[in-house]
Amino acid sequence: MPANDSVSLFHLNENKEMIEYGIAYFSLACPLIPLFFILMKIIGCIMNSFWIADFPVMTLLALCRVLIFSNVIGSKKYPLIIKIILTAIGIWTAFLIIVGSVTQNIVLVTPGWDYDLEAPKAETFATLEVILSFACLVLSYFFYLLMAYLIYAKKSMVSCVHSRKNEIAILLQSTFVTIYITIMILIWHQTLFSSVSIIDMENQRNQAILNCCLILHCYVNPILTFICNKLVENV
Repeated sequence: MPANDSVSLFHLNENKEMIEYGIAYFSLACPLIPLFFILMKIIGCIMNSFWIADFPVMTLLALCRVLIFSNVIGSKKYPLIIKIILTAIGIWTAFLIIVGSVTQNIVLVTPGWDYDLEAPKAETFATLEVILSFACLVLSYFFYLLMAYLIYAKKSMVSCVHSRKNEIAILLQSTFVTIYITIMILIWHQTLFSSVSIIDMENQRNQAILNCCLILHCYVNPILTFICNKLVENV
C-alpha cells in the first residue's frame, strides 16, 4: 500500500454509525472491568488455598506410607479414618476459597500473589497458614524419619548396602523437601517475623525468583517421592 494511502491509528472514523457502535461497546464493557479484577483475586485465592492444602495432604501421604509399610493398612483400600481426614482437608480448602473470595484477602503483587493485610482477617489467615505449614512440615519429616527407621529395623537382621540406600534416599528426600519449603515459607512470610529479614521482597526480581522456586516445588517433591518409592518397593 502506498504511504499516502495509510491511515493514522488515531484518525477519527468518519462513519458516525461506527462511532456510535464503538461507544456502545465501550459502555457495555466498562462494568466488566471491576469484575475482571474480582475474578483475578478469586483465582489467586483458589491457587493459594490449594497451596495451603498441599501441606496436610503431604503429611497424610507420609503417614499412609508408614502405615502401608507397617502393614497396618493396604495400599489399594484406605480405612475410613483416612478418608475422613482427606474429606476434612477438602472442606477446609473450600472454606478458605469461599472466605478468601468474599473478603478478597489475596492481591496480585507483580509478579506474584500475597495477602492483602488491609482485608478483614487477612493477617489471621496468613498466620494460620504459617502455623499449619510448619506443623505439617514437622509431622511429615517425623513420618519420613519413622519410615527410614522401619526400613532399618526390618533389615537389621541382614546388613546390606541396598538397605542403606533405601534409608539414605528417604532421609535425603524428607530433609531436602523440608528445608526447601521451610526457606520458602520464611522468605514469603517474613513480614510476620519482625526479627527475620532474609531477602528484600520489595525487589521484583527476588519475587520472580521465589515464584519460580514455588513452581519448581511442584516438581521436586513428586520426583523425589517417585524415586524413593521405586527404591522402597524393592525392600
